[in-house]
Amino acid sequence: MCLAVIDYQPDRTVPVRIVTNRDEFRDRPARDMHLWPDQPIVAGQDLKAGGTWMGVTTDRRFALLTNIRPGYVGVQGERSRGDLVVSFLAHQDTIETFHANIRAEIQNYAGFNLLLGDARRVFWFSSDHPDGQWLAPGIHALSNDALNTPWPKTELAREQMVQQGQQVDQGSTQHTILGSTQTAPIASLPNTGIPPDWEARLSAQTIIGEGYGTRTRTQLALSHDQALLIETQLNTAGKSEREVRFTL
Repeated sequence: MCLAVIDYQPDRTVPVRIVTNRDEFRDRPARDMHLWPDQPIVAGQDLKAGGTWMGVTTDRRFALLTNIRPGYVGVQGERSRGDLVVSFLAHQDTIETFHANIRAEIQNYAGFNLLLGDARRVFWFSSDHPDGQWLAPGIHALSNDALNTPWPKTELAREQMVQQGQQVDQGSTQHTILGSTQTAPIASLPNTGIPPDWEARLSAQTIIGEGYGTRTRTQLALSHDQALLIETQLNTAGKSEREVRFTL
């Protein structure tokens, strides 16, 4: 998962709205979102390492993951980052307990951001910010650096959620949130340790083209008694190919 926008409003009927894009090499095998047969988890699955990038449990806890580029390009961890999401969702540890356990072994993973929560509260921590923080009410964006790092595509994501967030509650599939394929001007790009042509390509919210790109978009509308979860598979042009929906 490489881009996410989170609208957290604890006093609202739907306290948590999330839209996320997963960017990945197109030949890396993965399974669409499904109810895992051996765990109370609804999520896609990386068939190479076995983990996932985002998931929700049948009791409506969620977790999502992005990697971190600055300072971690080419760094390989001993354990798969996708295991972090599965581990949180598969067990009943509190957020506090899970965070403490992972913090003690955080060096075993390549750079990551991890967002954990339910309809009451949302917590973020990362390789670079192991203490983490509870999210304040508002709209937050997360890509391949710290929470709310003002990259062009994260700033656009916040604007999109302000303008069109109610589409998430309604299960809209118009995909105007995180759907832009426009790359950012060269002068506005961060330096994350990758070649400038790749930096430009990855500056789009939805990355198009062969080889590597945005493969899935997931929407979550989470209330205290229901979760609406929609995953859409995208083609090389960033257009919808198919979708699956779950109501938990």
